[in-house]
Amino acid sequence: MTPPKLHAGGSCGNVVAILSFLDWETYPVARLADDPASHKLINDLKTWNVRTNLISRDNSGSTPIIIQRITKNKDGYPIHKFEFRNPEDGKWLPSYKPVLSKEVENITKLAPIPKVFYFDRINRAAIEFAKYFKKFGAIIFFEPSSIGEMRLFEECLNIADIIKYSNDRIVNYSELFPKQRVALEIETIGKDGLNYRYGKNLTSTKWTHLKSFRIGGIVDAAGAGDWCSAGIISKIEEFGFNALDILSKENIEDALLYGQALGAVNCCFDGARGIMYNLDSYELNNIVTKVLQNKEFSLAILNNKKPINKTKPFKISSLLKNEKNI
Repeated sequence: MTPPKLHAGGSCGNVVAILSFLDWETYPVARLADDPASHKLINDLKTWNVRTNLISRDNSGSTPIIIQRITKNKDGYPIHKFEFRNPEDGKWLPSYKPVLSKEVENITKLAPIPKVFYFDRINRAAIEFAKYFKKFGAIIFFEPSSIGEMRLFEECLNIADIIKYSNDRIVNYSELFPKQRVALEIETIGKDGLNYRYGKNLTSTKWTHLKSFRIGGIVDAAGAGDWCSAGIISKIEEFGFNALDILSKENIEDALLYGQALGAVNCCFDGARGIMYNLDSYELNNIVTKVLQNKEFSLAILNNKKPINKTKPFKISSLLKNEKNI
């Protein structure tokens, strides 16, 4: 058993941190509590040069805490699970609260116009942010974990330029939407790769399959999808605002493969952003280049490289106690 590690997370938190690691300027928007957990979360994001001035902290907010445990199945294959209760007392850990829709106008006055707006939660504030930034040419990247209320899901589809979802979370998307609804639709299917549909005219009914990369020495698959999303965003953004109006199928596949390669490499480290605590961006770029050429990756090529930094041991209770701002 390894000591616990404490990192900012969630799909949105991971994607903005990864993009910052890839030399982006990122600005997450969140509504957190003013508690020890939020201070540690923000400190971790700042370590990676994420801009945190759009994150609010007050008594009305909440700092979600999720425990990830890495174990093995009966065949010895690494698997992970998430827990939402405090193992010390069995109580529910704090959960997510969305930004209030009444705050959207104030936040947009402070926020720069992004090239890409990413959201993974379906709520009124996220939808209003997407509408606002889309007017200025931002690419809207929507990554839902479920469909939820169909009316709101449809509203998100009408705004989105890219939708990416996992087929183990949304199993019937192609049945609900036999014809393309978004310029780029991506269905991830775990170790089997991904399917996609692309076309700005929204006429496609057929999906194209991309195989996954072969990975040796898998440690933890958590976060692979977040690295994939960040990689796709990073490559598509190279074409600037309204990129999906000009990208070819080859451009799209290059972006998807780059995202898949990042996700594959991260599977060889523990934690959703394990790459960032073990490699620098130069090393990662060299490795991804080899992965794209050879279609495989093994941790053995790193020669047992030592982690860049480690997290000090902690207890969940230390994140829940009231303490002065730091």
